[in-house]
Amino acid sequence: MQFVDNLRQKPFIQKAEKFFPAIAFLGGFFWDSVTLGQMVENSDLIFLLAYYSGALILVILLSAHMEHPEGWTKDRIMAARAAAPRPQAKAPAPAVQVKTAPRPAPVSPKPAPAAVAKAPSRMGLVSRLNPFAKKGGDSRPIIPGQVKSAVSKVSNLAKPATGIASEKLKTVTDAASEKLKTASSQAKNVAQKIANDVGYESTAIPENAIVVEHRFLDREWSETWKNRFSWAVQFCFGSLFSALVVCYFKSSGSIASLILVILLAVLLVGNEFLQKKYESFGVSLAFLCLLGTMFLNFTIPYLVHRIGLVLFVCSTLLSLGICVFIQKVSRRSKKVLIAPIAISAALITAYVMNWVPPVPLVLKQQVACINFDKTDYSCDVDAPSFLQKIGLKSSSVHRDADMPLYYLSSVYAPADLKAEIEYRWYYKGPNDATYKLTDRVSSGRMRINGGREMGYRSYSKKTNAPAGKYRVETAFKDGAVIGALAFEVEEGARDSSGYVRAHLE
Repeated sequence: MQFVDNLRQKPFIQKAEKFFPAIAFLGGFFWDSVTLGQMVENSDLIFLLAYYSGALILVILLSAHMEHPEGWTKDRIMAARAAAPRPQAKAPAPAVQVKTAPRPAPVSPKPAPAAVAKAPSRMGLVSRLNPFAKKGGDSRPIIPGQVKSAVSKVSNLAKPATGIASEKLKTVTDAASEKLKTASSQAKNVAQKIANDVGYESTAIPENAIVVEHRFLDREWSETWKNRFSWAVQFCFGSLFSALVVCYFKSSGSIASLILVILLAVLLVGNEFLQKKYESFGVSLAFLCLLGTMFLNFTIPYLVHRIGLVLFVCSTLLSLGICVFIQKVSRRSKKVLIAPIAISAALITAYVMNWVPPVPLVLKQQVACINFDKTDYSCDVDAPSFLQKIGLKSSSVHRDADMPLYYLSSVYAPADLKAEIEYRWYYKGPNDATYKLTDRVSSGRMRINGGREMGYRSYSKKTNAPAGKYRVETAFKDGAVIGALAFEVEEGARDSSGYVRAHLE
């Protein structure tokens, strides 16, 4: 274990570990493609439908967005108010008492004697105005310095009371500020709680909030819920990719159709690294359109027991229609439909060009031989060499010039599915650079009636076949290739030990 721990500390191992899940997933796909049975049960389709339905619901949820960011729906305001803390009753503010200097009691003037009551003398008026004037008629003027001294004494008496009032006012202000900070912190905690429980990013209700009509998708999910949705979408997409790659791989019989399968396999691996990308509604919708078309093209033939261009177009339009429905429900911009429309157009073009494998038809067996016996579908084939067994050399057929050449194949199709197949013979002579189409063989007897586990058996016969290289394709009539076999015809029959008897089960 210590050796393993030390090995994992190396930088290149740490980088490689990031790709281990994808490598294991891809390795499992190749193993499934070799060992998986050719038949597809109804339960398999139910599982695929469940994955597709789950992905559809999750993409709808990821399409949620605030259509009116400045507005609030009624239920959102009610949820925020219900979660907000109830305001506590405010305690009455303490009364601030300010001590001031006592006012002097008012002095009631004595009534003047009757003799002097007629008119006060000028000297008496001056004495009443001058507090420093002496009795007896001292008429010295008021000195400004004395007045200033008296005012200063009164001010010194008021200072202690003003200081006390200022200190108490500051205490009250600090207490109010502390309560305001506490209330703000509580409101923030409540907003975060609602964001986690309800899924809203913010719950602060502005005073000028605009109450808009409530819609389920008119919201912003929290980061926690976005991560959950994107992880679930990644799981559903990965399951669909895995199943579809295996099924399309088994039906691919040409280089062009194999390219499409390789593209699906690349997306299968890339799906392991696209979780954060799926939070983007446009990316999720594009992948849903691609997988929906491939899934429906595989499923609809099981339901209607037919395959062909019309059904593929129906599958594509149905998948695209689902994407348009999601766009309408979410009220997103129509720009998100650009990718689904482009994908749909590309897939229809690929099908017309015979680049899409003719699922769910699967080629089970094929052989080129001589001395064919129709009763048990057996014939003589050249004993394969070591290189032919491992696939490094094409098979060969030795026969006399007057012996006919046979090509046999068995094609699996689901129960009750009917499809017409054809054989396309290509020949490449000693002086030819490429293969040339020489024959297209089809007939009413080459109409598949699905349901046989080992596939529908059929054959094609060619007389007067010159020596050279041949390739025979088993294809859906006027459609894509299901499988092909390349072999070389050589003149001169072998002895009995040079042949083996082959059977189509």
